Amino acid sequence: MEKPISSSARQIVTSSSIGLVMSGQMSVWVYAAAALPQMEHSNSTINFTPDEASWFATVPLMMTIPGSAVGATICEMVGPRRLYLILLPLFWFSYTAMALASWKVIQDAGAAKMILLMSRVIQGSVVSLLFPTTSIYVYEVNRHRWRGTMTSILEIWGTWGFLLCYITGCFMSWSTIAWFVPLITIVPGSVGVVLSPESPLWLARKGKEEEARKILYRYRCNLQEVAEDLKATCKNQGQKAQSLSELLRVMAKKPNVLAMIASSVNTIMKELVGFAVINIYIVHIFDAAGVGLDPRYSSVIVGVVRLAANTIASLLLHHFRRRVLLLCGNTLAGTAAFFIGLFFYLKSSNYDVSWLGWLPVTGLAVHMLGCAAAIGPTTWLMAVEVLPGPVRSVGFGIASTNFAIAAFVMSKTFVSVLSYIGMHGVFWFFTAGAIVFNILTIVFLPETFGKSLQDIEDYWNKSSKVKEKIPVSDNSDTGDLDTASFLSHSNNA
Repeated sequence: MEKPISSSARQIVTSSSIGLVMSGQMSVWVYAAAALPQMEHSNSTINFTPDEASWFATVPLMMTIPGSAVGATICEMVGPRRLYLILLPLFWFSYTAMALASWKVIQDAGAAKMILLMSRVIQGSVVSLLFPTTSIYVYEVNRHRWRGTMTSILEIWGTWGFLLCYITGCFMSWSTIAWFVPLITIVPGSVGVVLSPESPLWLARKGKEEEARKILYRYRCNLQEVAEDLKATCKNQGQKAQSLSELLRVMAKKPNVLAMIASSVNTIMKELVGFAVINIYIVHIFDAAGVGLDPRYSSVIVGVVRLAANTIASLLLHHFRRRVLLLCGNTLAGTAAFFIGLFFYLKSSNYDVSWLGWLPVTGLAVHMLGCAAAIGPTTWLMAVEVLPGPVRSVGFGIASTNFAIAAFVMSKTFVSVLSYIGMHGVFWFFTAGAIVFNILTIVFLPETFGKSLQDIEDYWNKSSKVKEKIPVSDNSDTGDLDTASFLSHSNNA
């Protein structure tokens, strides 16, 4: 038997490798924040129209709409690690190919815009397919005690991808960023994936129990835990897959419908608070504020706050109830958005706001604190936890698709909406979104902290008849759902 420190090191290396890839994935969504200001400069050789610039910024989100619906299915068919190995070379190529658009021969041929937009389409497609795979792989290679922590740390890796684009945007050209960011994220992450094994639980689900057992022994130091995971994963192995009609029948049951609505409420409402819009257009927002500080440096400040907030979130999620975190995060983000809107309203009304130059930076930092320390990680966790076993996979796929739709619509229409209601109207809309999200959290979303899968199913069964509270179970000291139950129910879906 391997020493515990050896198994721990393996889990850290594998999780960190996926984390590096996650940084590359998330940098795709905010690359436009660093690139577009340079491309729109008067001496730029890339001349996007406003509509083309909008597509350049948001097309990766658009590709997430169909991709997120099929990513988990493909992952289950071929295996998480194998899917990574197939897609990562294409991901690296599509990212670095954008640098070709800076070549004079490409620009003279009139192909620069096409290369940039097609690269963004491919990036968005790859990211959308890997999006569910990332959490699945990290969840399944780590031992029970580490799963919550390692999964929540993915949010930190994602924020590092955001911050990396903000920082490099201050010192590098958009074409240099296009090859530098994947060089320090995707390339080393890919090496780590090559050196890592396939998900042992996926192998067990595919009937390769002995291979799965060997990997689990290398990655765990608890023989009982290994036996429990294998037993839970393999017990439904011989069952026939559900037919489409049976799956639809199960989905149509009122408790499952309510649960899937709750899951989607989480992912949709967080976008109505301004999550994606601010990340993508943060430089534009600071430029409109005209506070004297370089918008690029202001973006870095907010990015650092987000990184620190994500670090805090990985601790909060294991000690505080989910609904409390959502209520606090929405209150913080909504209040910050209100005062930022007030600043822009005074500015548009020709009031002297020179003495309020600190407000946009401070307000966006506070808004990011509420989103990154509470709303962001909590909504994704609850989107999974509120779902009963029979509809867990399909329900989370629907929630992910709804997130992509909301994020794309909010980001794509930002410029158009801005021209109608002004920057102050946009931020006051975010305030209204936070208020509505709090109301839905209080009256509709269940508390999932410390509850088993059976508790969640019982809750929705009772809620479809009469509202009742359910007790907090003592099955986990970290708030994670019981893993064996999760796996056995997921296989039924």
